[in-house]
Amino acid sequence: MGYTVRPVPRDRLIVLDMLRGAARRFPVHGLVELDVGRASALIAEAPSPVSWTGFVIASIGRAIARHPELNARRAGKRIVLFDQVDIGATVERHMDGTIVLDATTIRGADRKSCAQVSEELHRAKQAPPPDSGSMGVTAQLWRLPGPVRRPLSRIISTRPRVAAAYGPTIGVTSLGMFSRGGGWAIPIPPLTVIVTVSGVVDRPVVRDGHIVVRPMLPLTLSFDHGVVDGAPAARFVETLRDLVESAAALLPEPTGATAPSVG
Repeated sequence: MGYTVRPVPRDRLIVLDMLRGAARRFPVHGLVELDVGRASALIAEAPSPVSWTGFVIASIGRAIARHPELNARRAGKRIVLFDQVDIGATVERHMDGTIVLDATTIRGADRKSCAQVSEELHRAKQAPPPDSGSMGVTAQLWRLPGPVRRPLSRIISTRPRVAAAYGPTIGVTSLGMFSRGGGWAIPIPPLTVIVTVSGVVDRPVVRDGHIVVRPMLPLTLSFDHGVVDGAPAARFVETLRDLVESAAALLPEPTGATAPSVG
């Protein structure tokens, strides 16, 4: 039986290093289903195209702005708090006839409309991947052999300036590439907060004492317990539930309104 031997692609080496790093984290996961009946109607009527992922990212951005203590990353024995809500999102890029899973960053996600976020995601899918030469410290690390790179990465990541340069602390990924139905995924989180978005499904739920069918959006919320305790995580989830089920990110915001912060 014949076979072919190929080197492991560099992007897979990056994933393997992330998995090794995640083994030293303490993730906790929450599985929730949110009623998106109102959001579904508003998305259908939106003057500009809005994707479900775009709506979820805009909603998460607003929830994080109200709970800024989650917009943080651990650097050794210190916590680095970020003053801008940037959210990393996975996208499928089409390259040389193949589909490659990559990441893009939605900067200031709490200040952008659902349509703006959706458009950024669409453009990211069509754009070429970023030049690895522009990745600074990360690019330099990847030129080193694995046995040197991994311990060095652990050491320098304890420095706040380096930890801050690693990109967003909040991530969103979608199960759309796996299934069009509802479900959950349990990721291994290299980020402080990861929200995994599944497909909207009709579920029987109880409303005012009656069983009705409602469109429900399953979400998996994963937290780095080294940064986030259970109570702040629970408060964030309730804020996110209110924002999603009220479709707040799809509604016009009052002139001069700013996102409130909650300690």
